[in-house]
Amino acid sequence: MNKKRVAVFFGGKSFEHDVSILTGLQVMQVLDITKYEPIPVYVDVDGKWWTGKALLDMKNYPIDENIRATLHHIAISVGRGDLTPRFEILNPKMFGKKFIEFDIAFFAFHGSMGENGPMQGVMEASNIPYTGADVLSSAIYMSKTDTKAICRSIGIKVLDEIVLKKPNINESFDVKSLTKGLKINFPVCVKPANLGSSVGVSKAVNEDELQTSILQVFKLDNEVIIEPFVENLKEYNVAVMKNLDGEIITSVIESPVEKHEFLDFKDKYLASDGAKKTGPAKLAVPTEGLLSMGREYNPQITDEMKHFIETSAKKLFGYMGATGNPRIDFLCNSKTNELWLNEVNPIPGAFAFYLWEKSEHKINYAKLVDIIIQNGFKNFDAKNKNIDLKTASSIIFKKK
Repeated sequence: MNKKRVAVFFGGKSFEHDVSILTGLQVMQVLDITKYEPIPVYVDVDGKWWTGKALLDMKNYPIDENIRATLHHIAISVGRGDLTPRFEILNPKMFGKKFIEFDIAFFAFHGSMGENGPMQGVMEASNIPYTGADVLSSAIYMSKTDTKAICRSIGIKVLDEIVLKKPNINESFDVKSLTKGLKINFPVCVKPANLGSSVGVSKAVNEDELQTSILQVFKLDNEVIIEPFVENLKEYNVAVMKNLDGEIITSVIESPVEKHEFLDFKDKYLASDGAKKTGPAKLAVPTEGLLSMGREYNPQITDEMKHFIETSAKKLFGYMGATGNPRIDFLCNSKTNELWLNEVNPIPGAFAFYLWEKSEHKINYAKLVDIIIQNGFKNFDAKNKNIDLKTASSIIFKKK
């Protein structure tokens, strides 16, 4: 059997650049080498693409000029009809190969310019199979405001929000003028509208803290969301995907054990115990995601709560075309048991394999990666229709 060549993309122009490196390396570590051949594709913070064996060794990060000199600078080679996808090597060695062929792009990105649609669009336009959510779903999932709008339209409960847009970059503005006249009941949660993994999320208990939080978000994003802060906060997460039979399934439900009132970026990725597990000395596939933070699996919740979480996840996933393997996060007032869908993470850290591993489906990391790849090929086959202008009756130009 010929092995499929899997180009694993990671890094990227994102605040979650380093987390993406960890995910990419983990994927290549668990990839079934009897079926797949990994090709590492590191996207640096300037958006340039690189490949080479040095990228497989975690000790080589961050990539310096010495390491970079050993790598191939690459770009997608397009316009080849039905031929195998390939990268063009932009800095070929003398008498060396000029191209690298592959079969599918595997996205291990987190955050903007990778998780939110642009890279998916590159593959769509180039007629190349890729993993994960499609272009539209990726873009909507990464926009908290668009996700909320979709949820409301299909009857999934979400928190009310106020959205503030950053003034034109050439305009000076007073942040007080942006909040003037707004009916805000403190405390509130302030967060970027288009970033993931709790980057830039904060709690504000008065006007001064609100204005400070808004200014901090505008350093990261062009839109701010202001939501009511959920008292007695408890978070619940569930992953969802299609299995190889085409059935939409959900993982075990987890409840992260918060160190603070809500999980921020450091809680999720930079805890000291997590750093030990994924430090530079050794790349270990974690048993609890990207860090060993406290998690409660199958938490004690009512049947009604469990039903809301699982059916909401399936409903939104199905409505958005059922591509990819997102993790969907919920907020809960633990005293009233009131629940709201909070956000969607289209490419969760470690692909949320720990939720699938502990679910009734018993899917380990290697099997999950295999399912993700196979679904990527299926999605491509379903979309990849030959264009016949005659059938479409759209011919304008004809030979005489």
